[in-house]
Amino acid sequence: MTKNRRKRLSRYAAIPISLLLLGGLYFGAKAVAEVRFNAAASASETEIQLHDGLWNYNVLTAREQLLYDVLYDAMDARDTETAYLDFVPTVDEFSAAFDAVQNDHPLFCDLVPEACTMRTSDHSAQITLAYLQDGESRREALAGKVQALTTAVSGTDIADAALQLHDSLISVCAYSAQEEHTGRATAYDALIRGEANGFGYALAYALLCREAGIDCTVVTGSVANGAQTGIHAWNVLELDGVRGYTDVMWNDTAAVYDGTVGPEGIPFHGYYFLSSPEMLEDHTPDYDFGVNTETDNYYERNLLYADTEEALGPMLAALLSEARRAGANSIEFRIVPGLALTDYALEEALTAAIAEANGKEMPDAPQLRQINRVYHTSYDGGSITVQLFYEESEPLGEPQ
Repeated sequence: MTKNRRKRLSRYAAIPISLLLLGGLYFGAKAVAEVRFNAAASASETEIQLHDGLWNYNVLTAREQLLYDVLYDAMDARDTETAYLDFVPTVDEFSAAFDAVQNDHPLFCDLVPEACTMRTSDHSAQITLAYLQDGESRREALAGKVQALTTAVSGTDIADAALQLHDSLISVCAYSAQEEHTGRATAYDALIRGEANGFGYALAYALLCREAGIDCTVVTGSVANGAQTGIHAWNVLELDGVRGYTDVMWNDTAAVYDGTVGPEGIPFHGYYFLSSPEMLEDHTPDYDFGVNTETDNYYERNLLYADTEEALGPMLAALLSEARRAGANSIEFRIVPGLALTDYALEEALTAAIAEANGKEMPDAPQLRQINRVYHTSYDGGSITVQLFYEESEPLGEPQ
C-alpha cells in the first residue's frame, strides 16, 4: 500500500470517529439535561412556597408555582412571551397556574386566554401571551375606578370598609347572563362596563379590598341552585383574624333568582361573611381556603336575627319603626337556621309588625303600606330582605 493511499484511508476513517464523538457529546448532554431536569422536578415536589395574601398561589404544586412566577412577570410587564422554562408543564399545570395568576392579580384584565399558547421542546417551554388592543388603557381605567371607590372608605374601620366596598360593587355592577355564557368575566367588566358574571364580581371585590388593605381572595368552585349546578367564583374575606366566605353576585338582588328579577338598590347580605358550614350548603370550593367553621355573619354582627318565633315580632316591629322614621326602602333580617317558619307565618308577623310601627307617633313620617316584597335567597331561606312601600309614595314597582 502506498503512502498516499494510506493518507487517504486515514482521512476517510476520521469521519465516523468525528460522528461518534459528536454523537457522544449530544447524547451525553441530553443525559445530563435529563438528570438535571429530573432532579429539579423531584426537588420541586417538596419545595412548595407560601406567600401571604396569595391563596391561589399557595394551593399550587411547586412546578405550577414556578410557572406562575414566570407568567406573573410577563403579564405584569405586558410581555408577549415569557422567559423559557427548564421543564415542560402539562396542560393541567399550565391551566392551573394561568388561572391562579389571574385570580390573585385581578388588574390583569386585558388578556385573551384562548389566544395564549405554549411551545415546547424535549426539556423546555415558552408561553406566548395575547392581549387586547386597548388592554393598557383598560388597566388604567380599572386602576382609576378602584382608587376612586377605595378613597371613599379611607380611614374607615376594616370591617366597615369591606362592607361598604361590597355594597358599592353591587351598586355599579349587574349580573349578565351573556357574560355567564361567554366565559370568565373580569374586574374591568364588573367595575367599568357594569356587567359581569360571578368571576367578574369576585375579581372586582378582591381588587377593591386589597387596595383598601383588606385580605380578600378569589375562590373558584361550583354552586347548586336548586337542581342546577355550575362553575362559579366568590371570595374569602379575613376580618379581625377570622376568615369568612362572601358571594357578592348572589347578594345582588338585581340578579335573577328563581326566574324573577329583584329591584335595584335593595340590600341583601345573605351571602356575606359566612362560615364554612353555612356556605358549603350550596357552594363547593375547589380548594380548602381555611375558612372558619364559626363566624359572626352580617346579621349576627348587627343583631338582625331571631332565634324563636316569639322574638321575631318585636325585632320586626323595631326594624320597621326605624325604617319608617328614616324613610328607608327596605329592612333586612335573618331567621336562625332550624326555626320552622312558613311563608304564611312570616306574612302574619310582618303584617302585625307594620301595624305596630304605624301606630307609633311620628308626625313627619308617612304610613307604611301592607304591600311589600320579600326576597330570601340564602341557602336555607333564612336571610331575608323586605322591600317597603309607603302610603304617600308612587305605586310604581308594586306587585301585580
